[in-house]
Amino acid sequence: MTVTGERPEILLEDVDFNRRDHPDRPLRPIPPGRDHFADQWRHMREFMFGEWIDTGKELEPSDLTRLRDDYFWQRDELMIGVVEAFERLGHEQGRALFEQALAQGIDTLEDPPREFVELFEHLDQLPAQFDLVAAERGRMLAMSSTFAATTIIRGWAFYETAMTGDISAATGATGRFADDGPRRFIETARVFAEFTLPDIFDRHSEAFQDVVRVRLMHALASRGLRRKWGDDVYLKFGEPIPVTSLLGFGSGMLLGRLVDHAFGRKLTPQQLEDLAEYSSFSGRLWGAPELLHSANGLELIRSLNYVLARGGNPSPWRAELVDAIAGPAHVTTLTEALPGLAKKIASRYANQITASIALAPAGVVFGYKQIEAMVAGTLFEPLGYNFERRVRYFANLTKLNVGIAMVADRVPWTNPIRERRKKSGAAARERIAMLNKIARGRHIPLTYTHHDRSTAGKGFTG
Repeated sequence: MTVTGERPEILLEDVDFNRRDHPDRPLRPIPPGRDHFADQWRHMREFMFGEWIDTGKELEPSDLTRLRDDYFWQRDELMIGVVEAFERLGHEQGRALFEQALAQGIDTLEDPPREFVELFEHLDQLPAQFDLVAAERGRMLAMSSTFAATTIIRGWAFYETAMTGDISAATGATGRFADDGPRRFIETARVFAEFTLPDIFDRHSEAFQDVVRVRLMHALASRGLRRKWGDDVYLKFGEPIPVTSLLGFGSGMLLGRLVDHAFGRKLTPQQLEDLAEYSSFSGRLWGAPELLHSANGLELIRSLNYVLARGGNPSPWRAELVDAIAGPAHVTTLTEALPGLAKKIASRYANQITASIALAPAGVVFGYKQIEAMVAGTLFEPLGYNFERRVRYFANLTKLNVGIAMVADRVPWTNPIRERRKKSGAAARERIAMLNKIARGRHIPLTYTHHDRSTAGKGFTG
């Protein structure tokens, strides 16, 4: 159902521009192909946000929703120029200059492209725009999510990739999971692990810089998809990898504790604000512009509610993506650094492991019927897994895990080893080291440069 009704024909010149360069132009309406609220997101939104806001009423047109509708028409407003510089200079020189500016600073470039100067002014100043003390408290809160909640959010990420309209279309059309699966798996897992490190607030850290590399990769791929798909698809659906969808990348830092909250481990107002500061920093680093910054925790929840409600229905690549992402090769890749026996077990029971630790956990927030819809026509459908039972079991496990965490929260002391590990990001560093070891063994470069030559759209599917 649409909430905006009929509208006149949308002309290319009215929507195909960079909002940053034209701040005074009228706000663009939501692309017509996105102007609906798919049923698949309703249960999750009520489960996650229903205690905080009226999830249905917050979908009604407002300043918040209109701004997010506008940014469905464009990609990262600062990376637009960087992509143009890549094409003007050639991808090899563009990459070399970009990497030098990223690692050593824009001042080390002799006569740098204007677009690079603008991007790196933004990056260099970004940490100063946030209360990093509050953001660090938010990071620590995010790291204190229960194991069950963290597992649910990892399953959520898989569900979103396959079932969100624009994400599944862009991911499927670029073909990286199907054609270059191990590298795509490792690079993705690595950058999200890096984001949980305290280093993420340091402009000169590898964690910060890898997020910027992925940010550029999104912009390069979006340019190629835009050219491949043409104006007709653009006028219906907007930008292939739009700014509004980038909000979800940053806000994900909040989700684990919202799952815990829904199961009874309540957040205080101050904790919500600290998590929001961490999530807002994350969103800006991923490419969300200042106009879409949420002023406080409750507004961030309103924003998430709206953006996820506009997630649409999965693209035709859904089944192919599920098979590529969740097939046995993925589990085999990510367990290569384990001892031999563990690798054999993982290989033998790969599909059952995926069903138990990726598919069923996502069903706790989306509902088991959505997991059945997700795996329809995939390698999992003939296996006959009872997702209703698996989801119920994982929900019960989550209740138990959250209950134990609530008791631990109330004791008058803390586990100093655990707190030190959270503060240093020890678990994430161990995971990154494991991924690096796997990549070295397979001679996989973790450079996030896969789409440097993709701006013409060659190799993408329509």
